[in-house]
Amino acid sequence: MYTVEKMTVSLPRELVRTLKKKVPARKRSRFIAEIIRERLESLEREALKKAYMDAYGEIKSESQQLSGTISDGIS
Repeated sequence: MYTVEKMTVSLPRELVRTLKKKVPARKRSRFIAEIIRERLESLEREALKKAYMDAYGEIKSESQQLSGTISDGIS
């Protein structure tokens, strides 16, 4: 089991109206928590993807530099 914490947030009125229409009152906190969790996981995946792409670019650049160095003067 996990600990819950209350939090107050401000949302656009139309979004709140739609939420109240679509999600039963006793299930709204869980619904919102799931959406936030999914979005945070998505942000983490995006950050990891960017870090991998940055690292790939650095490795590729270093590899090209080393490739040029290795072939200099070696027959």
